[in-house]
Amino acid sequence: MGMTMVEKISADASPEKRLFISLITRDITLTDAFLDLIDNSINAALEPMADDLKTADDYQRLLANKRIKPKVQIELTVSSGRIEVHDNAAGIAAETARKHVFKFGKDPSDNTKSDRLSVYGLGLKRAMFKCGNKIHMISDHSKGGFELKEDVQSWAEKRDGPWTLDITPRAPVKSDFGTSIVISQLHDEVLRRLDDGLFIPQLKDRIARTYSFFIGRVVDIFVNGSLVEKESFEIGANYASHKFRSGSVSCNITAGMAVSKGDVFRDRNAGWFVFCNGRTVLFADKTSVTGWSNAGLPIFQPKHRPFLGTVFFVSPDPEALPWTTTKAAINEENIVWQGAKREMVRIGRVITEFLDHRYSDEGTRIAPSELQDASGAGVSVLTAAVARARTFKPPIRPAPRTVKIQYDAKTDDVGKIITYLRRPSMSGSEVGRYTFNHFLKNEVGGDE
Repeated sequence: MGMTMVEKISADASPEKRLFISLITRDITLTDAFLDLIDNSINAALEPMADDLKTADDYQRLLANKRIKPKVQIELTVSSGRIEVHDNAAGIAAETARKHVFKFGKDPSDNTKSDRLSVYGLGLKRAMFKCGNKIHMISDHSKGGFELKEDVQSWAEKRDGPWTLDITPRAPVKSDFGTSIVISQLHDEVLRRLDDGLFIPQLKDRIARTYSFFIGRVVDIFVNGSLVEKESFEIGANYASHKFRSGSVSCNITAGMAVSKGDVFRDRNAGWFVFCNGRTVLFADKTSVTGWSNAGLPIFQPKHRPFLGTVFFVSPDPEALPWTTTKAAINEENIVWQGAKREMVRIGRVITEFLDHRYSDEGTRIAPSELQDASGAGVSVLTAAVARARTFKPPIRPAPRTVKIQYDAKTDDVGKIITYLRRPSMSGSEVGRYTFNHFLKNEVGGDE
């Protein structure tokens, strides 16, 4: 008997836009969405330098150069009705927008390698969708820019045809370059968050941390007209450093002790600081992710507050870096991260062992002033990170000038000495000191 052929039919597996938007925006915070908008501007600011920013050393030499002043200003304006981001960077060309900027995901044919802060091609679109329904974007470029006006809800309801966003080309310009993004019809949860009086201060603090090595060198960032001051700190000149390369990723690791404020080491500036293409991923981390909590290093305690370590990952391919799509956490399964973590533990352990010996059963052995002497004069963490490989050198402590003498004696014998000396109030330790001095003076010939 012959087999009956069953006709195949096609089941609809096309994506649903509403589900897609919900999935990509659900796990990103509003603060991280704002940072994604800023990333778009910093990418544009970095584009003219892309050929000179190939390794961790390249980034750190650029950012350590105090003679460089920002050419790009980023202005973020937040109100209850709209969110605006403006920059005066080089802008985005219409052709780049058509082929790459609005694609959900990285196009394998995109070999420009100029985008250093976008992971998987999600950030800008996800941020705009997270914030509101109305999007108006204008970018002016020397080769011709574009304008986008989009109603996200209407776009999501269109089910036929390919996923596209309509953009209008703009004429080339010789000056006044830049990009402007205005998001309105903000979502209810966004409005409630913006009405929280703590949100803007928290946002500014996060911006200061995230872009500490771009602010004042590559860009100036303003939030509601107020300049954001970068988070700055120094490392002592006595530090350890190590460099390695894995595929397209270069990595510089530095560990030592921070420069104190007086005799105080701030918890805010203690731990590991991890950067990917100059953007902060982990700030003052003290968890097992970076080796603490007995994952190679001890559980972080107040005595470890002088510890300061930095890790710089750089790659022309952002997807090769060990960060997650939100750029706010580390992908611990990344092979480059695993190699870096082993080195972090190796060079960090020398510093933590020195700090662990600060306290003993007798009390504090290493004074704050000695910690600063051990740390050395302050240097920029960027300058330290580009130095040749070196090790932290714990100071050699002089041998103790005294030794504690303890022994047991019969109570009756101690009582006989007290009676003989006619000093009934003497304690056992005082009897010991007296008899020691007596022997030293009369038998050895030393001074009491």
